[in-house]
Amino acid sequence: MSKINSKTTRTITLGCRFNFYESEVMKLSEDLVSDGEDTIIINTCSVTREAERQSKQIVRKAIRENIGAKIIVTGCAAKTARDYFENLSGVAKVVQNEDKGDMDISKLQTGQSHYLFESRARAFLQIQNGCDHFCSYCIVPITRGRSKSVPPDFILKHIDYFVDRGFNEIVLSGIDITSYGKDSSDLSEPYDLHVILEKVLERTHLYKTRLRLSSIDPAAVNQNLLNLFLFEPRMMPYFHFSIQSGNNEVLKVMRRRHSREDVIELCSQIRKNRNQSVIGGDLIVGFPTETDAMFDDSLNLVDDAGLSLIHVFPYSARNGTLAAQMINLPATIIRERAAKLKEKANFAKTSLLRTLIGTTISGLIEKRDHTVSIGKSDSYLPFRVNHPFRSGEVVHDLKVIDVNQDELVAESNNV
Repeated sequence: MSKINSKTTRTITLGCRFNFYESEVMKLSEDLVSDGEDTIIINTCSVTREAERQSKQIVRKAIRENIGAKIIVTGCAAKTARDYFENLSGVAKVVQNEDKGDMDISKLQTGQSHYLFESRARAFLQIQNGCDHFCSYCIVPITRGRSKSVPPDFILKHIDYFVDRGFNEIVLSGIDITSYGKDSSDLSEPYDLHVILEKVLERTHLYKTRLRLSSIDPAAVNQNLLNLFLFEPRMMPYFHFSIQSGNNEVLKVMRRRHSREDVIELCSQIRKNRNQSVIGGDLIVGFPTETDAMFDDSLNLVDDAGLSLIHVFPYSARNGTLAAQMINLPATIIRERAAKLKEKANFAKTSLLRTLIGTTISGLIEKRDHTVSIGKSDSYLPFRVNHPFRSGEVVHDLKVIDVNQDELVAESNNV
């Protein structure tokens, strides 16, 4: 929570990592936050019907529990359910994604006491927005528009800002981040993702700043980008791919641009060349054309590609997409398949964690609870260690001694 004059501003962020940056920008916007008002900004999600339902529920709860506060609704559900929010008593303003605006870093360097991500261990930076691919199931091109890259100078100014404030880890995010620079006519010179990453790495070389990326389209990982992932130690070894299905026929109807074999080969190269790398992915179950055998391909892809951190999305039709015109599978089948894949995903994660007992890891501390520090390893696995490290600190030589539910238990070799 950040202090804005005599009142407070709080953000509630749903959905993808992309929203974290936008929430911070809005929290410090003088156009939205005024003196004398408690303000709550709710950045919503509508990637599925369930996400939109939860967004509505959270907005209603915020209104009930914060009488008199200024409630601002934004994000993707603010577009897909615009009429609902605009007519909901207690909502002061509905802000569309295209109206969120950009943060002028210079305004934050002129004596303001608060700063972006002051309550977080790592910083998030949006470098790209929108998508041009129009996958048949996806509402994002409608809620976010066409792909647009953030100019390099804007990115590097933000990087300087985060480094000056002591952030050791920065997450670069985008709706379709591997499309960075493809709208090169809007940039001063041609760029792609690997070029801007190299510029950021060069800019932060003296500070050894660590970088992560949001979800990556496996079809767009070229050799230059792959080499950067594999051989640059400051690119953290966690890779999250937007896979969506393990069956080639389903992928075609989804209008995805990769095959099952592409994913397996890409993951194989990563595991062979990057020590302690962990691979995750998004998988949709119950797409209208998915048969039992096709679902089994997705289930088997967990083992075939070596996936360990998996987000399972039960398919839900979104109005305005091509797939919404197809006949849905019965809800019971979708739920059964989702439960089966989640069980497989949980087993894969637990198995990975147990293989790490006795090994040594490094990671970033996210928070401290008295003498216990909690964080994420370089490969984005949750851990806790019985030592009061500082939030945002990078710690090394942590020996994994146990697994407790879904996190590693470690001890420090340096204390």
